Amino acid sequence: MSDTEILNVMDEQGNVVRTVTREEAERDNHITPNAIIFIFTPKGEVWAQKRAKTKKHYPGIWDISACGGIVHGEKPEESAQREMEEEMGFTCELHFVEAFLNEFPGEDGSLRRRLSHLFIGLSDETPQVNEEVEEFKAVPADTLVQHIQEHPAEYVPSFLMELEKATRAFEKLHTQNVR
Repeated sequence: MSDTEILNVMDEQGNVVRTVTREEAERDNHITPNAIIFIFTPKGEVWAQKRAKTKKHYPGIWDISACGGIVHGEKPEESAQREMEEEMGFTCELHFVEAFLNEFPGEDGSLRRRLSHLFIGLSDETPQVNEEVEEFKAVPADTLVQHIQEHPAEYVPSFLMELEKATRAFEKLHTQNVR
């Protein structure tokens, strides 16, 4: 995404208040919508990405499978598929889990807030490293939770909470599909 892309500014109830450029949204720390995607392997592992060192936010830190801002006029599902393609190099069927006000500390200590649209997917594809992602790893969710708890500085601040939501949804979906 570029700094000139147009994003919706949201209120805490999820209503669009106005539109601004990405640069303005970040500068003024507005609530903007984003898509967060967790891709699980058939073994039940979850893909994590190490953000490229050139990224503006959280460079070189471990993050969820894929994520990014929803641009004005784009549906959350479209954004999720676009972000997965851009960051992982493939697409798969995604399941919407929930939308929630996601609050986490920014690098400067300020409170950052996003209206996050959480999606999960299942794929046997292997993600491809690119200019946005330095590395990928597939890890059992419980192992990943333990590592995040032991080494929180290695992960984006919202990772653990988002992972727990995604894992619960994946387990529920997997249970429904087994029946």
